[in-house]
Amino acid sequence: MNRIKISIYYLQELNYRLTYAIFGTIFLFITTYTYKQGLIFIFLPKGLSHFVSIGLTEIFFTYLQLCTIFSFSFGLGIALIQLYLFLRPGLYAFESKTTFNVLIAAFFFYICLYLFLFPIIIKVLWKIFSSYSQNFIAIDLTFEPRLQDYLTHLQQLNKALTIGFPCLIILNILQIYTSRHILVKYRGIAYITAFSIAAFITPPDVLSQTLIGLPLIIFYEIQLKFWHLHEEYKKNILIRQPIKSYKNSH
Repeated sequence: MNRIKISIYYLQELNYRLTYAIFGTIFLFITTYTYKQGLIFIFLPKGLSHFVSIGLTEIFFTYLQLCTIFSFSFGLGIALIQLYLFLRPGLYAFESKTTFNVLIAAFFFYICLYLFLFPIIIKVLWKIFSSYSQNFIAIDLTFEPRLQDYLTHLQQLNKALTIGFPCLIILNILQIYTSRHILVKYRGIAYITAFSIAAFITPPDVLSQTLIGLPLIIFYEIQLKFWHLHEEYKKNILIRQPIKSYKNSH
């Protein structure tokens, strides 16, 4: 009887946590949809005066897509926090502390990512690809960007950057239980895994898969490089340690 009561109690608490996450996501969606035009203005390239829309309902569904991406992205963070609060009473002290530190690190990682790195990447990519429309002299080639295509490319870039933090966590776990030489030896398997993940979360075209798979490979190589530098640093520290003299040892 007590087990049934405890199970009902935990189910009720889980329902409460799930309700908080759902209502938080809905509130974020309503807020972003209220300020949808200002939200698109944030991601507009500098110097761009207009976008092209060729469908009657394209602007509406573009707004809907943008607000859905934002609300579900932040709603996922709310759901993870609620899941942590639900599981915290049953965790050991070190498990609770480690999970809390991972959540805090993820929070600061994505804040820095979207405040500093994401706008810079958008600016650089826009300058690179928009410059091709200005290199034609013999003919008049006019570049008129389409709003939905632009946001679709931003969504693909967002996927590539979002999965960066979980990949770093997985690589750090592998670093604990494996060695760097094993990860270097099976580097080809890591590349295949990266493009398999890209094929799973992107449309079936080579460009989208490359935009997702290539950053994962870059994260992998950066992790291996930092791991190598850390090993060299530890070797230099051991070499530079003073040797105890015979008198000090007695």
